[in-house]
Amino acid sequence: MQTIRIDGITRVEGHGKITIQLDDMGTVQDAHLHVLQFRGFEKFCEGRPFYEMPSLTARICGICPISHLLAGAKACDAIMGLRIPETAEMLRRVVHLAQVTQSHALSFFHLSSPDFRIRQSGMSLAWRRSIPIWP
Repeated sequence: MQTIRIDGITRVEGHGKITIQLDDMGTVQDAHLHVLQFRGFEKFCEGRPFYEMPSLTARICGICPISHLLAGAKACDAIMGLRIPETAEMLRRVVHLAQVTQSHALSFFHLSSPDFRIRQSGMSLAWRRSIPIWP
């Protein structure tokens, strides 16, 4: 049995590693994503008023704060037993979709697109990454 470890995976928010177990034929038998980072949001949310959770949970991630804010707001709704009006639900969906669009643009144009650039002969990776994507 062979084990493949990928330490320091990139293109994700946070830190992690991947462990893959292969059998003798090279077929994946098991795979794990290990999240190595403890941020402590659960701990510093303990004892706080529930209505602070949307603004606190929005700080979990710099890429998708709106998703975490809306999850916190939905949790507050559930705690209070509220059913928000349809207009408010639609507004939340629009805001969330706008954040998804922004997040995808950020992910592609800033984080991933340098990897898709055409490799030019004789240029090192470090030099190619220093060139702006857009003229």
